[in-house]
Amino acid sequence: MFDDNRYFDVFVEYAKASPEDVLLQITVHNRGGRKATVQVLPQLWFRNTWGWGHDDYRPAMQQVAPGVAQAEHQAMGQYYFYCEHEPQLLFCENDSNGPRLYGLPGEGRYFKDGINDYVVEGRSYAINPEQRGTKVAAQYELKIPAGQSRT
Repeated sequence: MFDDNRYFDVFVEYAKASPEDVLLQITVHNRGGRKATVQVLPQLWFRNTWGWGHDDYRPAMQQVAPGVAQAEHQAMGQYYFYCEHEPQLLFCENDSNGPRLYGLPGEGRYFKDGINDYVVEGRSYAINPEQRGTKVAAQYELKIPAGQSRT
């Protein structure tokens, strides 16, 4: 796995301007001796309370501009997820994939493993083309030269 130091170190830093304004910075270091590509997927999601009998309310997120998602919750209000360099935003629902996990018929289509299925397996049908859901990831594909880093 670590032959010739072919791995990435990932550092995640948080800074708060206020209780409701959080900055996230991700730095990825290529420790290997060759240029390499890595996918970085910062995510925002709503905790699933609707699927476990807590309440029926389902909050919403949607893309409102390139690299910007708006999140709205009846109790918490409205927030924005701003992503530098306008990455593609990948939306799905924060619902477990019942058909995959338990062989049960599932309601819905864009389960929470949809982001993984899209990135790893290339299944474009696993994410919501309408750019909305209860979970979102910003997709960054970084090509990092040997021994260097990207932030």
